[in-house]
Amino acid sequence: MRVPFLILTILVLFLQCNASPFVRDKETNILFYLHNIHADKDSLSVLVAQNTNAIAHARGIVAFSSVYVFDDVITEGPSITSKVLGNAQGMYVGTAKDGYTILMAIDVEITTGPFNGSSFILFSRNPLRSTRELPVIGGRGAFRMAQGYGMLRTVCVHCLASTNPPSGDVIVQCDPLAPLIEFMYVFWVVCSSAMMII
Repeated sequence: MRVPFLILTILVLFLQCNASPFVRDKETNILFYLHNIHADKDSLSVLVAQNTNAIAHARGIVAFSSVYVFDDVITEGPSITSKVLGNAQGMYVGTAKDGYTILMAIDVEITTGPFNGSSFILFSRNPLRSTRELPVIGGRGAFRMAQGYGMLRTVCVHCLASTNPPSGDVIVQCDPLAPLIEFMYVFWVVCSSAMMII
């Protein structure tokens, strides 16, 4: 009695697995520019916490223990006057004593085009180098259950006054002793999502 029941159970499970439709992975490539502005007026990124001991020993770009929140504009081109595609909200924390690594959480919402109202989340350690990779860990709307990666490249530092900041290969002009005005990043994001429908 046990053997036929076992065979029947395996057969039912096999048929159920074959009958379950899978949505094929869909790859989406998105290129956008993120403007992270630290100006006194109209700041999009604000320092909300910092340890006073860390300030005395601050080095690098983001002082150890500094916590920033941001609501940045994402655009189609490198200029702040380019077509707005949406916004990126999140936070970053200075996690390295040398001031060149942050822990970053970004929720990127697209507000135009076919992905209007959809967002994806990037979360990872972000060493402040010319090019780095952040994983996509989820999303909503068209990016529900998304996974993938975003390639981040700093295009311009201290470029708030420029209406057409330089583009091309990595261009970073950073004076660690000067206050930060603006960072502009290029994100190239590849997302794929798959859902099993039962």
